[in-house]
Amino acid sequence: MSGGRLSPRAKLTTAQAARYLHLSQRQMERMRGDGTGPIWFKAGDKINSPCMYEVYDLDVWVRTQKAK
Repeated sequence: MSGGRLSPRAKLTTAQAARYLHLSQRQMERMRGDGTGPIWFKAGDKINSPCMYEVYDLDVWVRTQKAK
């Protein structure tokens, strides 16, 4: 995530998405729980499958936050 530009389709873990947005991982988890955060998806069917975010969705979420 450092250096070059990420592909809009790149998938990030919660920790990576938090760093990308300059938020804490706990903030990301809280927003995911209350439905105020960026679009996310589960990377698998198991209960412990990680929650993932696409860079495009993170960027869209940031733009919507600026409009508020």
